[in-house]
Amino acid sequence: MSAAGVHLLLPPPRRWPRPWPGAVARALGRAERFGQAPDAVIAALFGLRALPASAALARLGEGDIDIDTLRAHRWLRADPAWIRADINGARLCGIGPMLALGAEEADAFAAGLRAMFADAGHALEVVAPTRWYLRLPRDAELPHLATPVEALGEDVFDHRPEGTDARAWRALESEAQVGLHQHPRNAMRVRAGLPPVNALWFWGGEALPDMARAGLSGLASDDPLLRGAAGLAGIPLAPLPARWPAAAGLYDLRGIRAGALYADWLLPALDAMRTEKFVMQWVCEEGPVFELRPSQRWRFWRKPLGALETPTDTGEGER
Repeated sequence: MSAAGVHLLLPPPRRWPRPWPGAVARALGRAERFGQAPDAVIAALFGLRALPASAALARLGEGDIDIDTLRAHRWLRADPAWIRADINGARLCGIGPMLALGAEEADAFAAGLRAMFADAGHALEVVAPTRWYLRLPRDAELPHLATPVEALGEDVFDHRPEGTDARAWRALESEAQVGLHQHPRNAMRVRAGLPPVNALWFWGGEALPDMARAGLSGLASDDPLLRGAAGLAGIPLAPLPARWPAAAGLYDLRGIRAGALYADWLLPALDAMRTEKFVMQWVCEEGPVFELRPSQRWRFWRKPLGALETPTDTGEGER
């Protein structure tokens, strides 16, 4: 097994089942803890300074397009969204997977929008029910577009397109909202207790990186952005195994069943590290980042870590 080649991308600590197993708490208490942003740590594994908010990179990761076709166009995400009006404005309350949108519904909503986008010179691609893309002319100029992470829960008017060609994109936003608001599928969703799909959120206009570096031996993830970075770097892709596979690579566990996190992954990985003498990196979504080494078992004076939400030392630890 590669000495520094085991990387686990984990859910936010607040989603970890409690209580933590003693072996996990002890290992994290003795591990090195780093304050880097998780996205920057993951990007470095692909030889990138940062993971760009790039619809082009995510579109590559969907797996049904070649790099030449991809580079012949510009790309945007146009994800289905729910905007709710209140006395203070209108807030982005849900987007993508948060909407529980099925394939048949997605196709029905998209059917009424394709002609609108075609008139503007764009093509709408519904690659998955909650992941929609716009294929644009290569020379299209784009305004600044806020990511869902930046805008979720906030007033959408504080995150409207700004800059180059912003007026045209605001007009497309408004036209899409009118068409979706009137769609009969939304009445069905509301009766079923589901949020309406009444908007599209445009984002991800950053360009495809020129290249990435194969710093990983493999990737197991459903995240199209990570899969796109792996494709650009020539890193082998694999489905996520049901349990710790005793092999180097990056394993994306953010969507794993809570009951499987300890029994199928973290505890077997810790057992293997002690016997096979490799180094692991645990990258928690939203932070922090831990490096675990077999020699840390001798740090018996360090207390078990009881709550990742309460940071202690976030500076670089000793090596």
